[in-house]
Amino acid sequence: MWSAPPCASISLLGTGRLPDGWRPDRMTLVARDPARLLQKGTILANRSGKHSQRSISGMVNAPKISISHLTPDIPDYYAISHLSRIWREVGLDVEVSREYADDARLCILHHDKTRLSKDTIPDAPSGVKPLNEDVLDISKRLISTLLLTPESDWAGPVIIKSDLNHYGLQDGGDDRAGIVARVQKRLARHSWRWARKLPEKHYPVLASLNDVPGWVWSDQHLVVEKFLPEYSDDGLYCVRGWIFFGDQGYAYRSLSKDPLVKATSLVRSEILDAVPAELAALREKMKFDFGKFDYVEHDGVPILLDANKTPTYPVSDGTPTPRMRLLAKGIEAFL
Repeated sequence: MWSAPPCASISLLGTGRLPDGWRPDRMTLVARDPARLLQKGTILANRSGKHSQRSISGMVNAPKISISHLTPDIPDYYAISHLSRIWREVGLDVEVSREYADDARLCILHHDKTRLSKDTIPDAPSGVKPLNEDVLDISKRLISTLLLTPESDWAGPVIIKSDLNHYGLQDGGDDRAGIVARVQKRLARHSWRWARKLPEKHYPVLASLNDVPGWVWSDQHLVVEKFLPEYSDDGLYCVRGWIFFGDQGYAYRSLSKDPLVKATSLVRSEILDAVPAELAALREKMKFDFGKFDYVEHDGVPILLDANKTPTYPVSDGTPTPRMRLLAKGIEAFL
């Protein structure tokens, strides 16, 4: 399992401190040039300080990476799909199936569900611990520090969210079959209060706790949180993201006029130099090997908004981006 290096902050894009034991020579050089990541014959400095020649594509028996996904094919909008393409380019054997391959050297659990139970997770080969195997619950009731109750002492704005990840779309959410559910869904487009259902892919922001309808508190699929937006110097709403795989990753800040900072309303995005040490420590506590955290900062303190173990990535023409190549390099820490 990945563990946070003992430094004040996690440096990104290879521009800062490395974990204890790593030499800041060739490793730093490769990380500073994402386009050269995972090339044939990359020289790495290991924890003992000795150099080893690693030419994945030249191996007689390339390491097999087995990804457990709930469907035979991984859609292109998942980041792991882009990473798999890069790994195959350099000669790694990547297999996708519900079950893990018997001869896998590395297994990755990639089930896009908010909650998992151990009895639904496939068995890995003896001696192989799958990445993200211990990340079983990413519900907001578990990870959020902003949860409110009707009795909370909070006078600021609030936001109503799905307890499940990404509006509960991959979990089935609170969908109920029948004509009543269909009418309710249509009505929610016009008045979610009357429909007693949140509009699709939207979280209402309200002025205060007093504005929260009573039925929301009794709906187990919903949570109410403090709404603590981060603002840019020019008055835009900001949400930060940190996507990581092993010891590689990058962070960014998205800016929008929309309080929810949706991709369709972005004004601009910025790459960040580092993530707060508190966030890296939280990642270690939550046992994430691979994933994405959404967060905001207030007075330098990070506040986690969402944790995703099956992050998505914008679909392009299929050509791996430098940032994806950087992320793909994280696989080396596990092989």
